[in-house]
Amino acid sequence: MLMFKRNFFPFYLLSLLFIFFAFYQSYKWKWICDDAYISFVYARNLYEGSGFVFNLGERVEGYTNFLWTLMLSIGFFLKLEPQFLSLFLGIFFYLMTLLIFFYEENKISFGKIYPLLLVHLSLFFHFYIFATSGLETSLFTFLVCSGFLLWEKENDFLFLVFFFSALVRPEGTLFLSIASLDWLFRKRSWKPVLFGFLFFGFLCFRFLYYDDFLPNTFYAKGNKGAYFSQGFYYLLYFLKSYPLYFLVLVLAGIQIYKTFLKRKECRYLLSSLVLYIFYVLYVGGDFMGIRFWIPILPYLSYLAFRQIHQWDMNSQIESQKNSLFLRLYTKNQIIVAFLFILSAAVHADPLKIQGTRIPDWHGIVEERMFYEDHLIRTGGYDTGVLSDFRVAFFGAQAHFIYYLRPSFAFEAESGLTDREFAKKKVSIRGRIGHEGELNQSDLEARNIEILLDNRLPGKTLPYIQYTWRNIPIRFYVRVFDPKKFQTLCVRDDWNCDYLYQQFSLNHWDINKVRVF
Repeated sequence: MLMFKRNFFPFYLLSLLFIFFAFYQSYKWKWICDDAYISFVYARNLYEGSGFVFNLGERVEGYTNFLWTLMLSIGFFLKLEPQFLSLFLGIFFYLMTLLIFFYEENKISFGKIYPLLLVHLSLFFHFYIFATSGLETSLFTFLVCSGFLLWEKENDFLFLVFFFSALVRPEGTLFLSIASLDWLFRKRSWKPVLFGFLFFGFLCFRFLYYDDFLPNTFYAKGNKGAYFSQGFYYLLYFLKSYPLYFLVLVLAGIQIYKTFLKRKECRYLLSSLVLYIFYVLYVGGDFMGIRFWIPILPYLSYLAFRQIHQWDMNSQIESQKNSLFLRLYTKNQIIVAFLFILSAAVHADPLKIQGTRIPDWHGIVEERMFYEDHLIRTGGYDTGVLSDFRVAFFGAQAHFIYYLRPSFAFEAESGLTDREFAKKKVSIRGRIGHEGELNQSDLEARNIEILLDNRLPGKTLPYIQYTWRNIPIRFYVRVFDPKKFQTLCVRDDWNCDYLYQQFSLNHWDINKVRVF
């Protein structure tokens, strides 16, 4: 006889405790990465009336998260700084992801004392990490997982959800497109046509505003050709981080196979899941550890949970109790559930080797461990000091661009904010998003005056020193304009002694413009 009685008190009490635990952990590990500050600049410029741009008067789509950046811009109207709003929204959508899976588990998990799936998801370390970061990962994960669950139920709201996901990240277009094809081929509804027109309208806006149907980030990161070798390392990094999660992948694979055979209406859904995995492997993943896997992991865990639940139910049916597998499963039912929980709870850091910490593993890093929570704080910057300068910066220094506000900023690592540099071919593949090959002509063409780091091979440049939160940092000078530097160098946080020493040693005229 099947057990349909709900153990209300322990089930809901444990659920509440683990939701609070997940909230505590995501808040404890809160942080903001450097890339987020690029979106912050776009959001602020939009709010200030300069348009959806990074550099005033130059339309380049250097962000990959249109809807997220728009939400941050609206925050300015509410007097909410993006450093705060991004953390609040990130944690909110992380908890919402937990709640939608708790809702699904609550409907199908009869007679259970504890919420197995919720406990599993609430113990996932990288879910805490990417609940914040200032990026759109948490929102995108919520939308993708919600879309999958609505797709299973053949609910028309899935198109609205996937439409929003396509506005948050370009990968969302994959799910919107395949879901639309599914509905059209099966003649389910006319709504795919409506949302197809809406998305086409968004593409028209992008083309009319940025003169391109694709975001500039596609050329900077995803247009370098197939990178399956790095994609393999990206997958291996995840399996090294969560060695027991292989069990979840096996269980999810069994569930996918059974569903593919028995429920034809879910074949497009499962195909989109497989295609997303293929896409991540094709582009080589991301340089941030497992960030690109996050959006589909809750759903994969949900599929594995469903398989466990099916075995639980079948083991209580008299006609199936003679099955050797089910008899074996019944005896080890608790062990399987425990291993399912451990598959998320056991986290091994691949960057820790023999008691030391390496900076990266095959170009993959854990940026939270590097930045910690330093970029959340808004103090310690000499705000607006570079407003007269044209600056080149490299990824990790985007926060300086947000606060120091140069008149022009050139992202010189991958070309996120520069149309021409983003499309430059690279001779050697390396860390995703950090493969640009900068040379002197790139700086000359953009009339760059200050480099926040000197990455010109074989080129020595004089430097000035900026003290940020008691940390001395060298900024390198390519073009010296005496009027601009006289104003800059008298400020408390700036030291130009080395620069002026070079003028004295080489007998250069300190009152004339000089290009180094």
